[in-house]
Amino acid sequence: MTTVLQEQVNHESRARRGIFYRLAPQGKPGRLQFIDAFRGWAVLVMIETHVLNSTLRPDLTEGPLYKVLNFINGLVAPAFLFAAGLTFAIATRRKLRDYLAYRPALFKQLGRIALLFVIGYCLHIPKFEYHHLRYETGTIAWHNFLQVDILQCIGMTLLLLTALLLVLRTERKLYIASSILLGGVLLATPLIWQVDFWTILPIPLAEYFNGNHVSMFPLLPWSAFVLAGTLVGYYYLESAGPGLDPALMKKRMTTLSLFAVGLILASFVLHPIAASLYPSYDYWKTSPSFVLLRLGLVILLLAGGYFWEQRRGISASSVVTISGRESLLVYTVHLMILYGNFKGPHFVDRVGHQFGFLEVFGVSAVLIVLMILLAVVWSSIKSHQIWLRRSIEGCVVAGFAYVFFVGL
Repeated sequence: MTTVLQEQVNHESRARRGIFYRLAPQGKPGRLQFIDAFRGWAVLVMIETHVLNSTLRPDLTEGPLYKVLNFINGLVAPAFLFAAGLTFAIATRRKLRDYLAYRPALFKQLGRIALLFVIGYCLHIPKFEYHHLRYETGTIAWHNFLQVDILQCIGMTLLLLTALLLVLRTERKLYIASSILLGGVLLATPLIWQVDFWTILPIPLAEYFNGNHVSMFPLLPWSAFVLAGTLVGYYYLESAGPGLDPALMKKRMTTLSLFAVGLILASFVLHPIAASLYPSYDYWKTSPSFVLLRLGLVILLLAGGYFWEQRRGISASSVVTISGRESLLVYTVHLMILYGNFKGPHFVDRVGHQFGFLEVFGVSAVLIVLMILLAVVWSSIKSHQIWLRRSIEGCVVAGFAYVFFVGL
């Protein structure tokens, strides 16, 4: 059995492993700096997005500055989801044998996916206090807790992709299935959003299908960005195999850029067609055209990062790159600062929608600097002080348990 499995995997992976030794900075195989930087920019701009949406005065949302910021901020979540797919494709290439042989690397990956679910739901706990949850929390608060946010969307999509890999057994078949799944998500979203899944499924499961109730990032259409990220990651890995000269790699990334432009143009062509075909059509929430538009822009941003790295280089120690590597930590902590409900109203509740643009940018800058410092310190601890990392993790878990059961 082992011999057959190795022959099957070697056929796909033997000639490809060289990329991770050729591109690896600072002795870390598989580290692609432009992808880390891409993810870093996404999570840092996301901080400004959350501050803006939660604190800006309503009367300022009609001006041109807000419209520009809203358009830019609208690319943050797609980029974050897309980066998750890219990372999955790269990790899968590196650990394909281990995954297919059910070695510890597979269960470590499943553990990371489970952590996404745990953090995603914990961020929506009505109040981080056992007594409140047990005796005071109402139905509406529990429904909000069950909403599907960006981490649950990523986790469920990656879990599905991992299951498909274990069933299909090859990368090529996995990404063919992903392509079909991506097309299905795009075409089915306007129809799926017409169904009230609360009436036919348990609410925790129903929330994964559409946003008719409380979910902000249901699988349809948001999983499309994760799936697209895996496909672009696979394309990049196939293009960057050993023996390919930089000129050919540049040509293939240029082709990807042209494809992205094609997606943007196609989104405008398909919009009126889709609007006439679907019985109910919401361009901003369910439209395949809007997904294609944002997907094309995200791919262009990624390609721009690649060309920047080739021309100017991207340091593995830059604060943006480090923030990308620690994106889950940055994402979680900044949300806890803004929305964490431990004792009394959280920051956003205290502020309300009372800030002007100056206050929004000021708070965003302070929070971004704090998150960068956190990412840099934590990355250093992870790399050089394993005992300290484990001690801090244990203390954090113990501290949260104390606050949850005893209180501040």
